[in-house]
Amino acid sequence: MMHTNGMWSHTKLTMCFLLFCIFVKKVFPAGDDTIIATKNGIVKGIHLPVLGGTVTAFLGIPFATPPIGRLRFKKPEPQKEWEGTWDATKYANSCFQLLDNTFPGFEGSEMWNPNTKLSEDCLYLNIWVPSPKPKNASVMVWIYGGGFYSGTSSLSV
Repeated sequence: MMHTNGMWSHTKLTMCFLLFCIFVKKVFPAGDDTIIATKNGIVKGIHLPVLGGTVTAFLGIPFATPPIGRLRFKKPEPQKEWEGTWDATKYANSCFQLLDNTFPGFEGSEMWNPNTKLSEDCLYLNIWVPSPKPKNASVMVWIYGGGFYSGTSSLSV
């Protein structure tokens, strides 16, 4: 009889552990990151919910060497390869620009102000891929406006 009770306790413990693992998998799903290889190095993106679907986003990937120091006001130089994995899970810097403070607190004007750090180091791409990835998909290139006055790729407009 004692052996049966010990086995039942072991079975209950195993079942509780399995239920706990299922709970953890549902609450903290793995695979929120996506790793890809580019000619400049490894890039880590992130899966994001968008309009009831999912996209894989690679945010803040450099497309040129930062135009700072001796490179200021010069033709952009190609981005060199990087070591390790580039974290493309958050937006990069916005270029320097005037902030719209004409109507403080008015969402209609403040929504165009950058929501990331302002810096000369601001030559970055954001790449969005539908998930699951379709066989034949169009490519859309969006160049934000602003006429060298305002604009950034990190706005949720």
